[in-house]
Amino acid sequence: MRWALWFAIPMAVFGQAPEVSTDLGYRFLPSTRGDWKTYRSVDNLAEGPRLLNFAGSLTPGENRWLDAVRLSGANWGDPMNSLHLTMDKAALYRFTFSYRNMAYFNALPSFANPLNTFSQRSFDTRQRLWNADLDLRPGKRLQPFFSVGRQSGNGFGVSPIVVDENSYPAASAIDYGYTQFRGGVHYDTERWRFTLEQGGGRFHDDTTLNLDSRDTGNRVLPYLGRRLALDRATQAYAVTGENLYSSGEVTFSPWSWVDLTGQFFYSQPKSDVRFTDNAQGTLIWLETLRFVNGQQSLVTGYANQPRTSGAFNVEVRPWSRVRILESWQTVRTHNAGAVLALTTLDRTALPGRSESDRLVWNQSEQQVQAFVDVTKFLTLQGGHRYLWGDAQVRRGTLSTGEAQEAGLMRRHVGLAGFVLRPTSRLTVNANAEVGRGDRTYFRTSSQDYEQVRLRARYRISDAWQASVRYGRTDNGNPTPGVNLSFSAQQAGASLQWTRQTVSVTADYMRSTLWNDLQFLDPETYGSLRSLYRDNAHTAALAATWSLPKNRASLTLGGSLFRSAGSRPTRYYQPLVRLLVPVRKHVQLLGEWRQVSMGQAFYTNEAFGVQQITVGLRLSR
Repeated sequence: MRWALWFAIPMAVFGQAPEVSTDLGYRFLPSTRGDWKTYRSVDNLAEGPRLLNFAGSLTPGENRWLDAVRLSGANWGDPMNSLHLTMDKAALYRFTFSYRNMAYFNALPSFANPLNTFSQRSFDTRQRLWNADLDLRPGKRLQPFFSVGRQSGNGFGVSPIVVDENSYPAASAIDYGYTQFRGGVHYDTERWRFTLEQGGGRFHDDTTLNLDSRDTGNRVLPYLGRRLALDRATQAYAVTGENLYSSGEVTFSPWSWVDLTGQFFYSQPKSDVRFTDNAQGTLIWLETLRFVNGQQSLVTGYANQPRTSGAFNVEVRPWSRVRILESWQTVRTHNAGAVLALTTLDRTALPGRSESDRLVWNQSEQQVQAFVDVTKFLTLQGGHRYLWGDAQVRRGTLSTGEAQEAGLMRRHVGLAGFVLRPTSRLTVNANAEVGRGDRTYFRTSSQDYEQVRLRARYRISDAWQASVRYGRTDNGNPTPGVNLSFSAQQAGASLQWTRQTVSVTADYMRSTLWNDLQFLDPETYGSLRSLYRDNAHTAALAATWSLPKNRASLTLGGSLFRSAGSRPTRYYQPLVRLLVPVRKHVQLLGEWRQVSMGQAFYTNEAFGVQQITVGLRLSR
């Protein structure tokens, strides 16, 4: 019945049927082994009927209000599915609507506490995103536009309830949403382009934690001779907020060889927070080192964060072979908030605590870059980027000194690169950055770093194409107590062979990562070392044999990942895909995949699952 409506309604309204193609199927999992939660966290494809793909278009011809309608979607029934709709009429309007629905599941036992058989930080949620955009008078001088969108999510999970010197995994319920709207106008002339936009949004985030049975938590040893435990506990927090913003952009081209662009943005988000906590058990109150049987807390607060930013760009083309870009941008923001906390211990109310806080953050960036066509085969580029900023924030609890802590950021970056085209078949491009800074906000931020990227593409013949790529990033922070050393490198190659009936695509990448960092132990205040390394191989292969006349095809291939280092992992996914015509507008489709993963240190998280999908492709 629903299939018939695809044709009956357009026929009745426009006098013609749409062009439609859809893949209907059913997925089986004939063989499953290993940890099902890890499989759901990594792949999460289950059994059942599926709408694998669908696409439809309608062009009614001479119509006053409509030129074309296009509707497409994919993976309905799977954890991530999508829908996209486009309607337009030349010089009148263009309307687009997109929708995405994602089931997010993450419950890896090794996270938070590797000794446990369950994850202390898990999520089983459904996230939905949709967006609708309407552009009026496209291609005209004056173009109004409107947009509205929403992102929301809800579900369940596990999160720790932290009470003084212990933490206790508890069931959590999650509900959040954010709605955004905006509207404005574009104005285009030969030399001028204006964009004025006004928008805003509202959001909420509600989470509750609940524990209804005795739990001794993650602390193994007694505290001052007694074992800490929770008998019952609930926590809930609710955050609501709103935001209004205004922005503008103007581009002016006084001559054919100069473009000037200015941008301005101002917003003032506001948020309100309410937190409640109720816990009973054997607890410790750290301020007095006193054991209590019950603790209740109520915390309310608010925060305002006005933000102003601006940018100015100049592009100059003084000669046909020279292009110079100059840009400057700045961001100014501060966060002013206050909090009121009320606490009750064993039904005895403690004096309320009220505090206010303020964060100030300013950052600016200036960059100049030049592109020179030395010859028709070679283009050189070079430039300089300077970043600077300052911040002021309340000093951390473990830090000593004045109440307010100031931060500075200064960094110079040199830019260089080239594009080489020695023949029509070969293109090589490379770029590099070298940054040096004496101050940075965070210990893991870029400070003294070098970055290089190289890409080359060669068309061997009409059937053969090859490409190689290389990238490397090194970053360091020699500040005593930090001693950051970070290095990441990727090198890969791909090969493609395409003929009328056969195509083969192969790709391989070798990657390495090294991170060495000193951090402060919050219990002993001593310095500890965090060392992480990873050496990985990633490969993919797809070979397709097709017969254009009867639209049959066979695909063989798959992908693999193997790594060694701090968390050795292996992952394989071979596949076979078949498409066989049954009649003129009907094809039989089938697919087999074997998804498997294993880890040397966490063998309990290994899994292997076979996936078989069969179905029909219907088209008209």
